[in-house]
Amino acid sequence: MKSSYLKSLLTAFVLSFALVSHAQDDASSPYGGIQATPKYAWEVGLHGGHSFLAGDVTGFQPSWGAGFHLRRALDYVFSLRFDATYYNFVGSTDGSVISYRNEGEAYTYRTMYASGNVQLVVVFNNLRWDKPVRKVNWYGFLGGGAVYTTTAIDFTNDTIADYPDLVIPGARDLGNLAGAFEMGAGVAFKISPAINIALEHKITTLVGGRTDYLDGFNSRFRDIGNYTNLRINFNLRKKGALSEPLYWVNPLDVVLKDISELKERPVLDLTDSDGDGVIDMLDQDNDTPAGVPVDTRGLPLDSDNDGIPDYQDAEPYSPPATQVDEQGRAVAGPGKYVTEEELEQVVAQQAADHAAAVTAWFLPTIHFNPDSYSVRYADYPALESVARVMKMNPDIRVVVKGFTDKTASSDYNEMLSYQRAQAAIDLLVNQYDVPRERLILQYAGEDEPLVPVSGSNYINRRVEFFVAGPEDEEFPRPEGKPVGKGSYRGQKESDY
Repeated sequence: MKSSYLKSLLTAFVLSFALVSHAQDDASSPYGGIQATPKYAWEVGLHGGHSFLAGDVTGFQPSWGAGFHLRRALDYVFSLRFDATYYNFVGSTDGSVISYRNEGEAYTYRTMYASGNVQLVVVFNNLRWDKPVRKVNWYGFLGGGAVYTTTAIDFTNDTIADYPDLVIPGARDLGNLAGAFEMGAGVAFKISPAINIALEHKITTLVGGRTDYLDGFNSRFRDIGNYTNLRINFNLRKKGALSEPLYWVNPLDVVLKDISELKERPVLDLTDSDGDGVIDMLDQDNDTPAGVPVDTRGLPLDSDNDGIPDYQDAEPYSPPATQVDEQGRAVAGPGKYVTEEELEQVVAQQAADHAAAVTAWFLPTIHFNPDSYSVRYADYPALESVARVMKMNPDIRVVVKGFTDKTASSDYNEMLSYQRAQAAIDLLVNQYDVPRERLILQYAGEDEPLVPVSGSNYINRRVEFFVAGPEDEEFPRPEGKPVGKGSYRGQKESDY
């Protein structure tokens, strides 16, 4: 009967924690796939410390307790904790109290107290939003569960029989199993995102016939167990893929970072003062005369690279190594008259210069939500423009390079950046009919941030596109299992 009861209780604990985890992980976001609450870790911990009994026998002796716990956040303030503890209560009397069988006899009691409880933990200081994470947590808790306990009595007078397990009058049907309530408070200090230590004190009391017999004496006032303990707690973050438990995290951290990033972005200004087709924000020469051809930087074209723009150059196609005057006319070197071989060199050089100019073309960048490789609907126009450029220039190839921010481990981020680049390529191939062989997949993980910050950053979570040069090659898939969630939204999951 006792064994069956304990098994049922343990099953209920496991199911309750599983339901809490499922409810937290599967909650869908109504905000277009954006989730402000990060995926967070479970906490496990070990504890040990001093235990003593506050009862009728005042001569308690130093004793000890130890145990472990499993904890899961419900939100940023409340969490559930399953706590298993073994206590050892020891005390003695000089005869000033009356045992339930022997009046005035001195004895020593030794109580074994093994408990399993579910506790509701409340963090008091995590609704201050001035810091991304807490370094100190103040908390309180209350809970209840089951206890298996025995109380041994050793009388000082050897003529009196000792009791290895005190039998409680009127409670034989319950035996050594009883219900219990407990409550307490503590303070935790973060050592790292994966480890913290806590100092805690809790009190516990029984329900039922053994309530006042833990010290071997019955005065109709319940005995209170006390336990002051030190805890070392570990966050199961899956190598950095999960955040710390929510009671360590600022509830508005993701939102505040995104707002901060939006404020730091330059205001888009489409003004083109000189009318050369390059907006002033990107134009390196805003005083180009009307009608003068320019490159993608807004600089006037200089076809022969002699330092004189074509519109001012009397000989805009001088051969390489030709010295020219202020009007661009040859004064030394190959001059205007070149051999066929020199002409071929000029053509080759012009082709190389053109290729270099092409690789410097400005192509858009797309961005991603945290821990996701799903291409957002807002970035479809950017990908469509990449596809249009490739179709208008069938001889070019494009490098698709993925990046991440610094919210996970290096290996995790390397795989995530690969998957982001792959998702962008899949969309270009399947949605916009770009040949796969014209796309070169590369990735850099967290190693090339645009914004030099640690942690979550919208700008750094990106895929960049640029025209491939002759040295660009496709990177092999990194080792490890797929990470993150999502794919590009234009493709059915069954086809992905």
